[in-house]
Amino acid sequence: MTRAFRYTLLALLYVSQAIPLGFFIVAVPSILRSEGLSLERVGLLSALAFPWLLKFLWAPWVDRIGSSARGHYRSWILPLQLSCVVVVAWISRLSVERDMGLLVVACALFMFLSATQDVATDGLAVRLLNADERGPGNGIQVGGYYLGQICGGGLVLILYSTFGWSTAVLIMAVLLALPISLVLRLEEPPNPVAASQRVSWSALGQFFRRPGILVWVGVLLLWRAGETMVQWMVNPMLVDRGYSLAEIGVLLGVIGSLAALVGALLGGVAVGRFGRRPTLLLFGGLQVLALTSFALPALGVGGLSLLYAVISASAAIGGMATAALYTVMMDRSDEATAATDFTLQQSLAAIGPVLTASASGFSANALGYSGHFLVAAAVQLGAVVWVTMAFRPRALEP
Repeated sequence: MTRAFRYTLLALLYVSQAIPLGFFIVAVPSILRSEGLSLERVGLLSALAFPWLLKFLWAPWVDRIGSSARGHYRSWILPLQLSCVVVVAWISRLSVERDMGLLVVACALFMFLSATQDVATDGLAVRLLNADERGPGNGIQVGGYYLGQICGGGLVLILYSTFGWSTAVLIMAVLLALPISLVLRLEEPPNPVAASQRVSWSALGQFFRRPGILVWVGVLLLWRAGETMVQWMVNPMLVDRGYSLAEIGVLLGVIGSLAALVGALLGGVAVGRFGRRPTLLLFGGLQVLALTSFALPALGVGGLSLLYAVISASAAIGGMATAALYTVMMDRSDEATAATDFTLQQSLAAIGPVLTASASGFSANALGYSGHFLVAAAVQLGAVVWVTMAFRPRALEP
């Protein structure tokens, strides 16, 4: 199994698993609102994302149960991927106006299946990639995430406006089916853990008892908190500054996502070449500057060209910083509990952003947009200082 095959397989799997997030975060709210659904009901649909927040609870099952003959994680990924395709095909047959109850059930099932596929794919990635391959591999992972969101969100919206609901969703099902042929060809390395020693839920607690892990948990909680504070308030700021929805869509949905994708790929290569700790610190420091720069358009400095530059630079650096973070997360995942460890770290890394996103509106209202963005940059600086002070030189190296 060549390196190119492994990278291609993981790229397609990560793109396909991010498609549901783009679909439900971007496409579905817009489509349902355009069909006349109330704002209250549209807002309630955000609960469909809960499987992605809680997936660490069943990650030990994915580590514990699997076929040694067909490949441990492969025996999860293949049926889950096929099930996602079938469910999306079912969704394409439902009517937004007539089948709202069934549509919610189908979408909830789809999100559960895709979240579980994500757990298995992360475990497979830890097992497939050696230490030298994890930097580029995580660049591909994060880049695939952004590309999948573009496909599931922006592309589906374009297809919906042109061809309607059924065609748009069926094309999404075709995109989800793309990795299946490569999964069928995959020869997964054997599970290093004997059946009698398989993972239990105690693995979640054991993760926190590893040397130095609590300090690393602090990094996870802080790393994307400042970035999320900015992301949640950029859209309202642009609206208040008089930009049209079309301009905002191009800035954030196209330019920002593409810049993040490129940044993730470049960041993954840099991590593999220069090491974990140096790139983690470098990208984190650059992100402090990038988040600070949002105060300029908030104060009315510059025009559209400056806004393009600020959003592009921030998105690219955010992609780099996330690729570096995910590489260290993979290093911190034991091969015997790969899916559980990586998924638990992903969930921890979401807690800080959820908390800061919830407080963002209050902060921006009290401090103004410029003051809020400076606070976000200070939060990111705290994450960088935490990495600098908490880890001995080369302590994050595999």
